[in-house]
Amino acid sequence: MVFFSVFFRTLGFLVAILIFLIIVNIFINFSKDFQKYQFSMIDGNENSKNIIASINLNGPIFNDTNNVFGSGFYDYINPTQVKSYLEELKKLKIKALIININSPGGTVSATAELEKIIYEFKKNTNTKIYFFTKEILASGGYWAATSADKIFASYGSIIGSIGVSGPSWFYYNDPTSISSGIFGQSIETKNGIEVFSQNAGQSKDLFNPYRRPENKEIEHLQNIIDAIYNDFISKVSKSRKIEKSYLKKNIGALIYSSQQAKDNFLIDDILDYETLIKLIVNENKFEDYKIYENIMNNSLLEDFLVTYKKEKYNLDYYNYICKNLETSINLLIPTFLKEC
Repeated sequence: MVFFSVFFRTLGFLVAILIFLIIVNIFINFSKDFQKYQFSMIDGNENSKNIIASINLNGPIFNDTNNVFGSGFYDYINPTQVKSYLEELKKLKIKALIININSPGGTVSATAELEKIIYEFKKNTNTKIYFFTKEILASGGYWAATSADKIFASYGSIIGSIGVSGPSWFYYNDPTSISSGIFGQSIETKNGIEVFSQNAGQSKDLFNPYRRPENKEIEHLQNIIDAIYNDFISKVSKSRKIEKSYLKKNIGALIYSSQQAKDNFLIDDILDYETLIKLIVNENKFEDYKIYENIMNNSLLEDFLVTYKKEKYNLDYYNYICKNLETSINLLIPTFLKEC
């Protein structure tokens, strides 16, 4: 009786904490929805009509998740959020836009959507767009950057990975035992376990780890990846004025240092953020200017919860993100960055 009493008290306590966190998260996101302005002036002449806007984007690119902590607690790039930024910037009538991005890439669908949103904004407003990275601009991040007029990077940043990666197909040949314990999952194989699955339609059980993939299935998936890769190459070729053959044979899907990226025409120059501002002012012949930036002011409670969750559950969360990315049929993210 004592055991059950302690068990239910502990369970009730944990449930209460979970409900509290859910309510807090809903309140935080509800309050953000009613925030009228997402941009604030951070520098320059308040009376100037020459507005330079800067959007800060960090993390993998994918559409919103259903995870209760998926919004507001961790950095990722959501195309819908970026669209709301640009809608506000239309009203400000900005003259130049800096997309200050650090991203290893993301899913194809979200990346293509982000690139289209930025391109449409550029076309409809005639705004000059500059992409800038301090850390990493790779794969899907670089795909999005093809919408820019110019691309810049700070010294030491990583650029490139112009390629598409499909999900890995793990095949366990004749499994005999599968166990999950406190030390993780283990699988032993040797002409053993039979697996029965109910599917209708040829290849409906794609990525079933207990059967060997057929050659036509591998070829079919490769055709999907190749088609997206060709689209990627076409966008980079058009944006950066680089021959497709050079992109495929010389640049490939490798990552590059900022100097190597400049030598291969993937970026326009290597500079820091402050120098970029001066370059934009001189290039556009602004006599004066003011800078707007998307800065979110968190509450003390939100700051505490964000810090606590990052410290305590950082590994689990990024495993969650990694698994979500890996389930996509194709990815725009470097292989070495998507290992769980």
